Amino acid sequence: MADWAYPGMRLSDQERNPCDGCHECGMRCTSGVQMSRGEFDAIVAHLRSSDPERTVRVLEQEKQVVWFEEIQREACLFYDVAHRGCIIYPARPLICRLFGRVEWLPCPIERPLKQISAGLQVFQAYARERRATFPEWCTQAGIFDLRRLILGSR
Repeated sequence: MADWAYPGMRLSDQERNPCDGCHECGMRCTSGVQMSRGEFDAIVAHLRSSDPERTVRVLEQEKQVVWFEEIQREACLFYDVAHRGCIIYPARPLICRLFGRVEWLPCPIERPLKQISAGLQVFQAYARERRATFPEWCTQAGIFDLRRLILGSR
């Protein structure tokens, strides 16, 4: 699936990546995000083309982080908790791309981003696709060692 491939989601490069690095949305980057098979394939391709040392460092980080006072959450596998960023940002799943773009996932710092007029229809179309978490897709694809996937492709 191509980036922003759903109806109503035709955006320019600047509109697709409007963030300036505040990473406030990063607090929403939790484990267990489901994605389509096309999104999984795009992430695997992105990981294979990324800096392998950085990727392995991020994948091996402790993902339990303090969210509020003594409440902890498990960060997304691809969220760099040390440097506050997403290592798969260009290939991130649709739900991640919708942050700030639809009324039910507002920008946490209230940045005025172009809203997707057909956000509900976009999400309904997405919901009809088969989705699974990254580890579930890895199991189905026979990928049992992410280090080998990343370092073995060099």
